[in-house]
Amino acid sequence: MSLRDCLNSAVEQGAINSRQAEELHRYYDARFRRKRAGMTEREAAAAAREEVVEALRAEAKELRRQVKLNEARRKEIAEFIENYRDRNGDPNQLDAVMSLMIHNGFKGTQSMAGKANAIIAMAHRDLSEVMYHFRRSKGLGLRQNKADLPDLIKAMHGEPTSNQTAKALAGALSGVLEDLRLRFNAAGGNIPKRQDWGIVHSHNRREIRNLGRTPEEARARWKDFIRPLLDPEQMTNPNTGEVIGADGLDASLDYVFETITSDGWAHRRPEARRFGQGKTASRYQDSRFLIFKDAQSWLTYNERFGNQDAIGSIFNHINGIARDIASMERFGPNPDATMEWLKQAVQVDIGKRQAGAIDTQGKPPGMSAVKWAGYRVDSLWRALRGRETVLDAPAKIAGDVRNLATSAMLGSTGILAASTDPFVSAAARRLAGLPVTSTLGPMLKRFARDGDRRAMARRAVIWEDYLHTMNESARFVDQMFGHEWSRYLVDRSLTWNALSPLTDARKRVEAGAWHETLGGYAEENTDWIDLHPLLKNAMEGFGITADDWHKMRAGVDDMGFLDPGGVFAKTGDRALAEKYAEMILQWSERSVPAGDPRIKSVLTGGVPRGTILGEIGEFGSQFLSFGMSFTARQLEAIYRYSMLARSSRGKVARGAWYFAAMAIPLTIGAAFYQQVLNVLNGKDPEDMTTFDFWGRAFVKGGGGGLFADFVNRAENRFGQSFAETLPGPGAAFIGDTLDLTLRTIRAVIPGGEDQKLGRNASKYVGRYTPILASHPATRMWYRRAFVDQLQWLTDPDADKSFQAQKRQSAMWWQPGELQFRRLPAPEAVLGTE
Repeated sequence: MSLRDCLNSAVEQGAINSRQAEELHRYYDARFRRKRAGMTEREAAAAAREEVVEALRAEAKELRRQVKLNEARRKEIAEFIENYRDRNGDPNQLDAVMSLMIHNGFKGTQSMAGKANAIIAMAHRDLSEVMYHFRRSKGLGLRQNKADLPDLIKAMHGEPTSNQTAKALAGALSGVLEDLRLRFNAAGGNIPKRQDWGIVHSHNRREIRNLGRTPEEARARWKDFIRPLLDPEQMTNPNTGEVIGADGLDASLDYVFETITSDGWAHRRPEARRFGQGKTASRYQDSRFLIFKDAQSWLTYNERFGNQDAIGSIFNHINGIARDIASMERFGPNPDATMEWLKQAVQVDIGKRQAGAIDTQGKPPGMSAVKWAGYRVDSLWRALRGRETVLDAPAKIAGDVRNLATSAMLGSTGILAASTDPFVSAAARRLAGLPVTSTLGPMLKRFARDGDRRAMARRAVIWEDYLHTMNESARFVDQMFGHEWSRYLVDRSLTWNALSPLTDARKRVEAGAWHETLGGYAEENTDWIDLHPLLKNAMEGFGITADDWHKMRAGVDDMGFLDPGGVFAKTGDRALAEKYAEMILQWSERSVPAGDPRIKSVLTGGVPRGTILGEIGEFGSQFLSFGMSFTARQLEAIYRYSMLARSSRGKVARGAWYFAAMAIPLTIGAAFYQQVLNVLNGKDPEDMTTFDFWGRAFVKGGGGGLFADFVNRAENRFGQSFAETLPGPGAAFIGDTLDLTLRTIRAVIPGGEDQKLGRNASKYVGRYTPILASHPATRMWYRRAFVDQLQWLTDPDADKSFQAQKRQSAMWWQPGELQFRRLPAPEAVLGTE
């Protein structure tokens, strides 16, 4: 029987599928052709069959290894969810599964998201000099020292260079990438090592497809461009191991072009199963297929069809492989399959409780509990691993709209963060048993200092700019999606209004508090039992045990600090160092809240981007999820803090103390923010003797920024009703744009003059001009010098509009006037004129 007959028989018996059979036959043909040159046909066939058999044995061995790893993770997870108890002491498998994906403490284990951040932090520890050298400028956000980039790429490709700085930086990068490759393989992956591989490359599908009017024309032009840049003698078929060579290059490029432009669908065979992302363990092999002749060839291709920010591309790769490593170490080589099993295990458990097969010791789960559990697991998994995009162009356009709205509306959030963050951080420290001290001095020292970022990166504190290149995820905003120009606009807006630098500095201050506090205990050789109870609770919440603490103490440095980098350097225990790093990084969501994927995933679910429902969910949750996340974290904190008391009355008292100790200063901070905002808007400070003022300050300081605008008011700060604001500012931007467009059309039609067109046009410009309309340094000047003058020119009733604004509140800079007549009246805070 021939090999083809054997493979067909195996397909009929269900041992392999048709795609695998075709792969094996191609592998055999390649081996046969190579052997045939020096053998008879029979000898070549026998030798080729032997190599196929050996390859199958190796593949089977690798598959068995992955199965064993998967089973080990499954058993570990099954034991965890079986023994897990929620904060009420009740079995809760849904909460257990959610905690394995992401949590911010008190769960007794490491999470996938936390582990990923810890891996990235340890990588940043080794790359602190690289990050500092290629940091972005504070003004325009441009990479510094780009002149060293070609030499860096040369050194990473093993080419000689006289640039010793670039050579040293390349050595650090190559070392980290190799460590990540080995760790990925240990977790179940199989990335082969190539001495000639320098750096990962990416392909811009749209740019490649737009090379020609037809796919054939685009294919020819792309092949003409890339062909002279490649080294075909170093390229091998990933399935057969055969050298591509000059003769096989053309056909291989056809295959690569079709794979890129179709996202792999051009070479799939329809089967009676759903195509997914595949095993995580199988990733990163195809990206090593194309081998460029030299570093310059890589740079030439990357500039034309890749990510033009080569440093950003490198760190995106590091971040991506770190997240994949974390997913495999937590859930096995096939995390998607494990999560499906976990979801069904939770649903089965709930079903048994509904049916009474398991004693619920109380009210059984509701009728919809099974479906709700499936929805929560699926939606959070997709939020963490990446939601699918169905229609790319509509999704990016919708993302551009949200980014424009963000850049126009968040200009004063830096002031809000500066006014309230110290009190939120103090509450988080209190919950963790850390000293509550003034942080103003450390904040001023660390604010926007790149040298401090480098120093803290050496201590395994994430350099935020390299975790989210171009601020792809930002505070108050969640993930940003859209074209590069709109993401750049938001990135600069959040930098120039000081929100990003403040957030980054605050996280470094809070990480330093952990290092200093635990370092002090370590220097005194404090035993586990003598640690503060809240501190032990916080550490146990991330799986740190008494034995871990006793081992960690050896990592204290000469300055008395205990940081994850020092723990790894002095103990050699990377797992322990990462557990400690995860605690610090995940706790930062309590110290410097930025938005919780668990909340966002409830609002958006697993609905793909680029769909009507998916984009409605994105618009509706644009700013809403931050307040909800903050509220959820603080409710949990109050409960945890109160549970240290023994009596019911003591628990109430402790909970009330925690709430008051945070809410009162937060309200004062928000009151300060409101008064600053009034002055920036040309108004006198508000009367601070009224309940209305303090009610709004209380709500805004408590994270309910959306609802703060509606305390005793019918409109929010942008002039929109509650119903108009609920869908999100991006949706409001679309509505206002459509309204202005329709009014303009009506105005140009004979007899269809619209008296309010000019007023609405000026309001539109005043609301939605990026940066200028909301930045503290420009908002008032822009409104009086441009927006109001535009209204004078276009609105016949401009004077009536300005007079109405004057009657609403006392103004130190009158609407419609180019110059202010007086300074703000500070006595207005006491209700005096």
